[in-house]
Amino acid sequence: MIATIQQKISKLNKQKGGNAELIKDSLVASVIRGIAAISSLALNIVIGRYLGAEESGYFFLTLTIITVLSSFARLGTDNVTLRFVSVHSNKNEWREVQSVFKFIFKRVFIVSFLIGLIVAVFSKQIAIGIFNKKEMTNPLIWMGISVPLLSVAITLAYGLQGLKKVGPSVALQNISIPVFLITSIIIISPTSSYSLGILYFAASIFTVLIGFFWWKQNVKVRPLPGYDFSPLIKSGKPLWTIAILQQCIQWSGQFISGIYIDSKSLAQLAVAQRTSMLISFILVAVNLVSAPKFASLYHHNRINELKRYAIDSTRLMTVIALPIVVVVCAFPSTIMSAFGKDFTDTPGIWMLCILSLGQFVSVISGSVQYLLMMSGHEKDIRNITIINGIFALLLAITLIPFFGAIGAAIATSLAIASQNLMAAGMVKKRLGFNTLAIWRLS
Repeated sequence: MIATIQQKISKLNKQKGGNAELIKDSLVASVIRGIAAISSLALNIVIGRYLGAEESGYFFLTLTIITVLSSFARLGTDNVTLRFVSVHSNKNEWREVQSVFKFIFKRVFIVSFLIGLIVAVFSKQIAIGIFNKKEMTNPLIWMGISVPLLSVAITLAYGLQGLKKVGPSVALQNISIPVFLITSIIIISPTSSYSLGILYFAASIFTVLIGFFWWKQNVKVRPLPGYDFSPLIKSGKPLWTIAILQQCIQWSGQFISGIYIDSKSLAQLAVAQRTSMLISFILVAVNLVSAPKFASLYHHNRINELKRYAIDSTRLMTVIALPIVVVVCAFPSTIMSAFGKDFTDTPGIWMLCILSLGQFVSVISGSVQYLLMMSGHEKDIRNITIINGIFALLLAITLIPFFGAIGAAIATSLAIASQNLMAAGMVKKRLGFNTLAIWRLS
């Protein structure tokens, strides 16, 4: 497989124009992101089969909680890190790169440490008082103290992405923890979400250690004294709002479902949502190579190249994602059965189809959110995310009490589709081209 990919890359290197570079880089990123997608899917299958639906439900809800809290704790710095590290590294300004990372790292660690401590101390009140699920108490303790570790690991991943180190970046975000957990589960055979929470904490420590090793291998200089951090803070403010509301769009359905539905249905929803997100793996893969490129092209005012690159990437993503979503919607029962007999009920099958369609709309819209963020239009993304974050919450609050987990799937899918279509419209307004127009010659 690797030899075949290398042959394709060698062939593409002989072509002229930007398409060859896009396809070459995207091929490599897609393989890496594909490994990450397989790792995540394998982890969900292993958890479902070893723990069963009930215990899986407690773990997945706890995982959703700390994922959202980690995003809040990172203060909107993910794409700030990516953008400024990308710009400085392209100019070989390595001391500036180090300055950006250290400034962001300190802020993220302090805030995430305080948040994780609060979750651990008040785990019982959160588990019983909010979700009425006392079995979540112990997992919340261990995964709560994992919040600063997770936050630092993701900050490192975005920094490495800015350096165009796609493999290490994806490994930190999507491969390290799943592979560590899968290996640990197979060896130890845990039977409760409590045990899995302890393993998650250990996996987070391991991920941070290898993250710092990779960063030091690539950036070996000291920070630049007197670096002006005001542009970072200015960019981070709207992006923080975006990050928080993005979590509402993605996970509010699971949060509100945790209050209204039983653990088994919650596990089916979590598995369906995480499986449907594999459809957008190609979007994430292309974003890994495209985001730094967007920032560089816009910074140098090469708008025509930016347009061609963005539309070509959307065309590529659509071609890859279409057969995947067709297979998922044609055989949802077979796919859900991989997680165990508790996951093959009709509601779980419908949830997978509904959520998959929402993810597909996200893919065919293109890298619209990164286009806006990398071109300095953070406020547009903020406004779009505010609208759709509120939309997602209202839909979830309205639909879940009446339709249960299926209502959560509908709310999440509609909000994801709406957000990306609105962002595509804003790209047309701000940058002058339509990423949805993939049928046109660029």
